[in-house]
Amino acid sequence: MKILKLVTSLLLLLSFSCTVSAGSYEDAVSKWKSYKDVATWLNSNFTFEKRRQKQISKRLKKQGPSGLLIRNPATLYEDNDKGYCADSANFAIKSLNKIDPSYNARWVFILNDKGRPNHWVAAFDHDEKLYIMDYGTGRKWEEMQGVHGPYNSLDEYRDYLASLSLPNFKVGKVIFRDMPGQED
Repeated sequence: MKILKLVTSLLLLLSFSCTVSAGSYEDAVSKWKSYKDVATWLNSNFTFEKRRQKQISKRLKKQGPSGLLIRNPATLYEDNDKGYCADSANFAIKSLNKIDPSYNARWVFILNDKGRPNHWVAAFDHDEKLYIMDYGTGRKWEEMQGVHGPYNSLDEYRDYLASLSLPNFKVGKVIFRDMPGQED
């Protein structure tokens, strides 16, 4: 019993110290040096949540593009939150552009020819090439996850997606597109 109390106390202390040392989103981003830091955080902390994706899909059916809701990067960071693809892409875009505006991070929309869900990812420039950051997929599409590139164009990224064998997914258009209702 004493060992259990000791272990529990240590775990609580450790979780408290990790929370305190984590700091805010702004603090973290100010220390990050490259896209690799953003990718590391998303890979380690972001969790796809099917329930949130379904909620957004219902809103889209009723409201159209104005039904898209995207979590603020600071909230996502500070809560180690769950979300769907647009939450992950938004976090990547905003973080990359804070670290280095020359990344020119922007939205990419992937049309799923098999129907909803479609998919959103972040594109960015590095060493005069195009890269894609995608940590917003569920278990069934996890082959999409990661940083992909270098590419010369979105068509090359589309070719990569077409090479994947994923359930309920067939790549359609892959285009740069502003997220409806979002401002810079």
